[in-house]
Amino acid sequence: MCGFLVVLLYFAAMSFLYPSFLWALVLVVVPIVIHLFNFQRPKVVYFTNVAFLREVQLVANARNRLKHLLILLMRCLFVVALVIAFAQPFIPYDRADNLPIASNQAAIYIDNSFSMQNERDGKKLLDRSVDFALQIVKGFPQNARFSVLNNSFENDLNFLFEPAKANDLISKTDYSNVGRTLESVYERQKNILANLAGGGSHHIFWLTDFQHLPNSNLEKLAAELDSVNRFYLLPQQANDVSNVYVDSVWLENPFVRVNESNTLRIKLRHFGTEPATERLVRLFIEGKQVSGGTISLQPSESAELALNFAVTSSGQKPCKVVVEDTPVIFDNNYYFTLNVAPQINILHIVEGKGSPYVPNVYANEPFFKVESVGVGSLDYARINAANVVILQGLKNIDSSLQTALRNFLVRGGALAIFPGQVFDAQSYSALLGLRVVFMPDALSTATPKLSMNPPDLQAPFFKDVFEKINEQMAMPEAKVNLTWSGTGKELLSLRNGQPYLTVFELFNSTVFLFASPLDLAFTELPQNALFVPIMYKIALAGRRSGERLAYSFAEPLIALPLAEGQNFSRNDVLKLVPVDSLSINRELIPVQRFADNQLIIELPKTELPAGNYNLVQRKNNNIVASLALNYDKAESQFKTYTIEELKRIFAGKKNVQVLDEVSAREFTGAFNVLNLNKPLWRYFIIAALLFLLIEVLLIRFWKS
Repeated sequence: MCGFLVVLLYFAAMSFLYPSFLWALVLVVVPIVIHLFNFQRPKVVYFTNVAFLREVQLVANARNRLKHLLILLMRCLFVVALVIAFAQPFIPYDRADNLPIASNQAAIYIDNSFSMQNERDGKKLLDRSVDFALQIVKGFPQNARFSVLNNSFENDLNFLFEPAKANDLISKTDYSNVGRTLESVYERQKNILANLAGGGSHHIFWLTDFQHLPNSNLEKLAAELDSVNRFYLLPQQANDVSNVYVDSVWLENPFVRVNESNTLRIKLRHFGTEPATERLVRLFIEGKQVSGGTISLQPSESAELALNFAVTSSGQKPCKVVVEDTPVIFDNNYYFTLNVAPQINILHIVEGKGSPYVPNVYANEPFFKVESVGVGSLDYARINAANVVILQGLKNIDSSLQTALRNFLVRGGALAIFPGQVFDAQSYSALLGLRVVFMPDALSTATPKLSMNPPDLQAPFFKDVFEKINEQMAMPEAKVNLTWSGTGKELLSLRNGQPYLTVFELFNSTVFLFASPLDLAFTELPQNALFVPIMYKIALAGRRSGERLAYSFAEPLIALPLAEGQNFSRNDVLKLVPVDSLSINRELIPVQRFADNQLIIELPKTELPAGNYNLVQRKNNNIVASLALNYDKAESQFKTYTIEELKRIFAGKKNVQVLDEVSAREFTGAFNVLNLNKPLWRYFIIAALLFLLIEVLLIRFWKS
C-alpha cells in the first residue's frame, strides 16, 4: 500500500509538454459504451431432447461479470496510457525557483582563446572544456538540438545541430587567436536561440576561464542577463598560472646601418604565482640566431634584456625573439621587422637660387634621396611621398602650402625650416602654431654675429655625434632674424642666450626651427663640423616617425606608410604571404585601401597565425613591404575571476548556476539531477502495451 502511494505521489508531480492532448481522454467512454450495450443477438440452439439440459452445470454469473469488468478496465487503461504518452509527460527537476520550464535546446560556448593553454591537473583547459561539452550533449535526450559556438564566430556555426553533429564540432575545436568578451558571446547565443529555437526558456552554457578582458564588465553583464533562459557557468581554472612573454621591443639606435653594431631592447613580463628562473631568450634575424641571453623574473615583474646584433646587408629583415617557457607556448615568439639602411626621401623646397649645402650634405650616403624643387613649381603631391621636408629661404608660406605641410605633419615625418632673409612672420606663425617674429636688424651688416654655445652631448639628439667637445673646438657664429615664443627644446643657442635651433613636436611629426637663413651672411654653420651630423639627425628623425617594428592582431586596421609610386600603384591588388613560404595556397588577400599615402589593410584574424609576412603584388609577386603580426598581449595576462567572485557577481540571479567542483565524468549525472526534466512518455507507451497484452490474455485463457 505504501509503495502504491509513493508511485501515485511521484506521478502526481508530473507536467505535460503538450497538455492539449489530454482532451483525448474522453475516448475512454468508447470501451465503456461497448461494454454496456452489447448488440449481439442471442443464438438459438435446438435440442432434440431437453432432458439433457438438466445435466448442464449452472455457471456462476459473478465469474463472468468479473472477467468482463477486467477486460473493460484494461481497455480503459490502454486508452488513458496512450493519450498521456502523446501528451509527453515529464517530472520537472526539483528547484524551488519558480522559473519557466526549459526546452531541449541548448547553446554551448567553448572559449578557445590562447589563455586556455593553461593546465589543470596536467590537462589543458581547452581539452577539459571539450570533455565537459561532450558530456553536456550526452546528458540531453536525442531530440535535443545544440548551438556550438567558439571564438571564431564563423557563420557555419549559426545553426542548431543534432547531437552527433554537435559532438563532431566540439571535438574539432582548436585554439584561436581571437578573444571574445562574454557580452558578445551572450548576444550571439541569444540571437541564435531566438531565430532558430523560438521563444521560451533554453539552456546556455559558458565554458571559459573567465579572463579579465578590456572592454568587458562582468558585473554589468550579470545585471543585463535575461530571466527566461537558464545559464550554466563552468569556470576552467588552472592550478598554477605561469607565463613569461615579450611585451615590446625597440632599438637603441632606430636607424639600422649595415655592419654597424646595434642593440635590441626587449621588455619581458611574467604573469604567474611562482618565480621564473633562467628563461632563455634568443634573437633570430632571417631565421638565424644572432644573439641570446637569459632572464629571471619574480611574479608580476617586468624587466628589460639588451641583445647586441649586427646585419651584413640592407633591406627589410624578418626577425623574432624566442622565449623558452611552458606550458603556455602561443606567445613564446615575438615577431618584428628590421628595416636596414632604408631609403629616406628628402624634399628640399627652396625659394630663388638657394645654396647647395642641403643637397651636398646628403650626397655621400646612398640611402638619402634628395629632391630639390623651387617653391613656385612645387607639386604638393611630392610632399606626401617625403620622409623629410626642408624649407629654405621662403619669404611666404601661402595657405595651400600650409595645408599640404599640415597633412604631412599629421601623417608623420620631420620638417626643418631655414627662414628667408626677409619673410612674412604671420604665415610662419600660422603654420607652426606659435608666435614668430621677424628681426630686421639682422639684415644690417653692422649687426655682429655671435658665437654659439657648445651642444649638450647628453641630449638624445647629439648622442654618439662626438665623444667629447674639445674646449678649443671652434663653434659657428650666427645672427638671428627669426625669434619665437619659448617652446620646444633648445639644441643650439647663442652666447647671449638666444635660441638658434629648437626642436618640438607638432601633430605627429618633429619640427626643427632655425633662427637664421642657411646663408654665410647670417651663419657659419654650413662650414662647421656640426652641420653634417645635425642634418643627418634631422633626416633620421623623419624616418623614425610613423615606422613600427611590429603590429598586433588586436588592432582593427593596420596603416602602412607607403607612398604611391614606391614600386606599386593604388590600383594594385596586394596579397599577404608568409615569409617562410611563398606557396600560392597560403596567400591571403586582405581588405585594402589607399589613402593619404598610407596603405590601410584589414586582417581576417581567424585565418592568420602570428609571424612575419610580405605584402606582395598579385600580378608579379614583387614585394612591396614587410610586416610582423603578433597575438594580442591581453591573452598573455591570465587574470581571471575566481569561483567565489563569480558566485558573488551572479548571486542575485536564480536562473544562473556556477558549476564547480565536479569532474567531466560526473558532470552528466550531477547536471541531470539539478537541471533536466525527466521524460515519462516511454513508460506510458510500455504501460499501454502491457494493458493490451493483459486484455488479450484474459480473452484467450479465461474460459467461461
